[in-house]
Amino acid sequence: MTRMLIGETQKDLASALQEHFSVQQYTVEIEEQGFRILECLRINQYDILLLETSLPGVDGIQVVQRYRASGGTAPIVLMSGSHCSTELERGLDAGADSYIVKPFRLRDLGAQLRALLRRPFLRSERILASGSVAVDTEAGTVTKNDVLIHLHPMEFKLLQFFLRHPNQVFSQHAIFERVWQKDTGRLEDTVRTHIRTLRRKIDSPGAQSIITTVRGLGYKAENKRVEEF
Repeated sequence: MTRMLIGETQKDLASALQEHFSVQQYTVEIEEQGFRILECLRINQYDILLLETSLPGVDGIQVVQRYRASGGTAPIVLMSGSHCSTELERGLDAGADSYIVKPFRLRDLGAQLRALLRRPFLRSERILASGSVAVDTEAGTVTKNDVLIHLHPMEFKLLQFFLRHPNQVFSQHAIFERVWQKDTGRLEDTVRTHIRTLRRKIDSPGAQSIITTVRGLGYKAENKRVEEF
């Protein structure tokens, strides 16, 4: 059965969603607090997430950011009570796959979820690699030429983020939003410093860096190789 986690504070809507999707052969869990949802995501594996944007404590978009930064790949639909283009943009930039505005028909939402579940998401990616550097996402280790190297937690998250999005250019702001919490340090200094220290550890002398600078735009990672286990 498809395992779904729903973050919704309106009890009547949460009950309706649970009843509807249980009949559709989903295993449904309901949570009201953003912090509790993050804890569930840390402990359990889900096939799809349905999150209200205005969750208390940690809002839905922040949940998406932290989940994606930790390597989470399940498809995510955000629910909002308003047609706000800025919120829509923030949600999709954070890593949400779709967006639906309340009130909505349960059949319409169900069609969205089925379409997302048919996509070939990267759930099988355990080893992310570029050149001689490989990240084992389950073991939390990084090797260079098959020798373990030590990365600080944020360096590990940053490298994993780049290798999960090969050949995509990200501005410093986009990287900061996806990998760090908003209130952690200064954007420019944080991103630039971590990329510099990460390069020192993973790059080989005389070789092109795994993380390249795209002048005026930001950074990207190239030449990704994936091994499935």
